[in-house]
Amino acid sequence: MQRPTSVTVFGILNIVFAVFGILGLIGTIVMFKTMDASRNPVVKIMQDSPAYAAWMKVTLPLGLAATAALITAGVGLLMMKPWARKLSIGYAIYTMLFSALGMVMNFFFLMRPMLEEASRKQGPEAAAAMGGAIGGTIGGCFGMIYPILLFIFMTRPKVVAAFNPPSAPPVMPGA
Repeated sequence: MQRPTSVTVFGILNIVFAVFGILGLIGTIVMFKTMDASRNPVVKIMQDSPAYAAWMKVTLPLGLAATAALITAGVGLLMMKPWARKLSIGYAIYTMLFSALGMVMNFFFLMRPMLEEASRKQGPEAAAAMGGAIGGTIGGCFGMIYPILLFIFMTRPKVVAAFNPPSAPPVMPGA
């Protein structure tokens, strides 16, 4: 059976998104280590909330593991390895569930405190907090698109068949 085009596309996209994931993780670590809390309300909230700081300490290594799985799955898809399709499905399920949990956690630990702070202020600071909350929610939803598409395409019958070619009929002794 010929390789489905979607397998090649998702193999490449897995690798590209994994590279972006690595850059994002590095940027997040640098931002939280170097930014002044007085100038960044997100850093201030993280420093003031041990629960949110703990959440970030859990999500960073999990993000690294997910990124490693994504790049591995991408390479495996390009090599048409059956485990790569399964790893892609696992990554997609994990990412959808973890993204939903992440949006809930960010709402309670980050957006809600920012909106409460904005309600006490007026002008550009209040608008920036409101824009950040809306942007964070939209960004979280947008981040679900790729894992949903990856799951859908990796479970399509044509893709499943490409990774599970029919086995040769058994050879009869004496034939």
